[in-house]
Amino acid sequence: MATSPTNRKYILLVEDRSDHFELLAIYFEEYRLVRARNFAEGLRFATERYFDLYILDNWLPDGTGIDLCQQIRKFDPHTPILFCSAVVDEPNMQNGLSAGAQAYFVKPIEFEKLQLTVARLTNVAPNTALEARRAELTAIREELADQRFERNEYIEEVRKRSQKVRERSGKAVDRCLTAKRKFLRLKAMQAYLAAGGTRGGFAREWLDEISPPRYSTPEPNEAKSLLKPFQICTANLR
Repeated sequence: MATSPTNRKYILLVEDRSDHFELLAIYFEEYRLVRARNFAEGLRFATERYFDLYILDNWLPDGTGIDLCQQIRKFDPHTPILFCSAVVDEPNMQNGLSAGAQAYFVKPIEFEKLQLTVARLTNVAPNTALEARRAELTAIREELADQRFERNEYIEEVRKRSQKVRERSGKAVDRCLTAKRKFLRLKAMQAYLAAGGTRGGFAREWLDEISPPRYSTPEPNEAKSLLKPFQICTANLR
C-alpha cells in the first residue's frame, strides 16, 4: 500500500557509490531517500535537516562511518542509525554498534532483512511517540515561560530607564525655566534702572509682578501702573 507523501519517512543515506544508492532507492520507494556522498556532506545534512533514519557506509572518502555515527549522536541521540558496509571484521562491527548504531549490515546486503529492519526502526511505538510529544510540549512551555520572564524583565528595565529619562528631562526643563526667569529679571532690572528706578524699588515691583496678591487684588488701573516700568523696559530694549 502506498504511503501518503506527508507521512513518508526521511532516510539519510551516506554512500559514496552511486550504484549502491540507486539500488537502495528501488527497495525503499516508500521512503524519501536523501543521499550524501561523503563524511562532510553527511554531517552537514544531518545537522541542517531532520531524518527518521540514518544509513551509513563505514568506508567514506573523507572519514569513517563510525566517526560520523559518533558525531551524529552528539546532537541526535535517539534517531536510529544502521550501517551498510563492506567492512566485515568483527572489531569494526562492534565499534559501529558501540558508537550508537542499532544494526550493522554487511555488503552484499540481504534486502528483505534490511527492509524489515528499516520498517522496525522507523515505526515508533505509540507510547514512545506520546512520551516524546509530551517532552516536546514541556520543553516548549518552559521555553515560552523563559521568554515571557525575559520579556517582562526587559519591559521593566525599559520602564525604569524611561522614568529616569523623564526625571532628567523634567529637571532640565526646570533649570531652563529658572534660567529664563533669571534672564528676564536681569533685563527688566536693567530697563528699570535705566528709567531712573532704584534696585529696591525694582525688587518690590518685581515681587509684586511674579507673586500672587496676598490680601487683595489690584484694580485694573493699579495693575497698569505696576506694568509701567516693564513697558519702559521694552522701549529701551528696542
